[in-house]
Amino acid sequence: MRNIVKLPLVFILFFIINQDVLSKGVWGADYFPNFTLTDHNGKKVKFFDDLLKDKIVAINFIYTTCPDSCPLETAQLVKVQNIMGDRIGKDVFIYSITIDPEVDTPEKLKEYRSKFGAKWDFLTGNEQEIITIRRKLGLYIEELKEGSNNHNVSMIVGNQKTSRWMKRSPFENPYVLADQLGNWLDGWKSPQDERDYADAPKLRNISQGEQLFRTRCAICHTVTGNELPGAVGPDLLGVTRLRDKQWLFDWLKAPDQMLAKKDPIAMALYKKYNRVAMPNMRLTQNEAIDILTHIESETARLSPNSGKVFSSQHTETNEQEDIVAIMNAWVREPIVESNTHAGYFTLVNVSEKSQILESISTESYDKVEIHQMTHINGLMKMSEIDSLEIAANGKVKLAPGGKHLMLIGPKTNIKSGGSVELKLKFSGNQIQVINLPIKSK
Repeated sequence: MRNIVKLPLVFILFFIINQDVLSKGVWGADYFPNFTLTDHNGKKVKFFDDLLKDKIVAINFIYTTCPDSCPLETAQLVKVQNIMGDRIGKDVFIYSITIDPEVDTPEKLKEYRSKFGAKWDFLTGNEQEIITIRRKLGLYIEELKEGSNNHNVSMIVGNQKTSRWMKRSPFENPYVLADQLGNWLDGWKSPQDERDYADAPKLRNISQGEQLFRTRCAICHTVTGNELPGAVGPDLLGVTRLRDKQWLFDWLKAPDQMLAKKDPIAMALYKKYNRVAMPNMRLTQNEAIDILTHIESETARLSPNSGKVFSSQHTETNEQEDIVAIMNAWVREPIVESNTHAGYFTLVNVSEKSQILESISTESYDKVEIHQMTHINGLMKMSEIDSLEIAANGKVKLAPGGKHLMLIGPKTNIKSGGSVELKLKFSGNQIQVINLPIKSK
């Protein structure tokens, strides 16, 4: 009899103790530090008292100069923010804390926050105190060397009041993250839509390219032809019809390198989308092929005759933008002394309106004309073109055997290794200055 009575008493005592612990909060002031942090507006806050206590939170760690994962994390959380609406900052709170406080001043964080349209708090503070916070949250990798921008690509979500915490990938489906923050951590207090499993859509097999697109690209891009307002990357419907395939491969595999080299199209997109850099996702050649194949198949399915991409719904900057992007620009070094030289480039218009190139001038030659080669009575003849129209989201190629520049009356010695500066005048008296390197072939 004694053993029979003892078991339930022990169980009841265990239950009472744990209920008492839960009511006080296991993960409370005795566990979390209460360091002072500074938000993007310069306001001082206490980590536990002001940010965590009795709140449902999502916390990630970023740095504004991160070339790969941080922009994706931030863009993904913006999607969660948009799904949850006015609950963010009211009963659910998101915090992004820098791991590089020496660089990420409140001003830098405010600028970074604005680029993405984020509405939550970005914070900085003492580096060692931030490391302590990351350790407490289980988001610090001890094996990584200091000074390497130690970065655990995970986030923590939790309800401090109920002591319910969980580590999540910031690349999780944004609807799943929003559901975990708004329902699971909230004890399912919000009204739920009643749905029948009979209404569930039929599952289909998806390609490797679609899987990659969903996990690597869909955070910033769509393939619908209808770009979302405030998007940090262009809609990609028809992009494989507009862009050179090799350029697309290079861009997918090493966008940071193309920006560092100031590739004209890469720079035009960087400026157009509020200077949010495309991150390097470390894709292999086969993965890049799979993604482009998926985009091609979606384009064929949704808009088989359309080449229209890159809608104009984006945030404008005050800085003067290039009118067109310039690719493959060069002047041919003359083999023998000649009064007329040839120049080539490709003009790419990434805007939503056509551009007309009216004239070209330079201080290196007496004049510059645009010529084209045409067949007349079986002979190739050259004729001058008064102007060039570059269609919206289109391109015009000047290359050997087709349209090209005729640079007449050189005023300087034209040798390989040098360059020729051209002033391009577009309609509306818009001017763009470019430099063409001089090459032997």
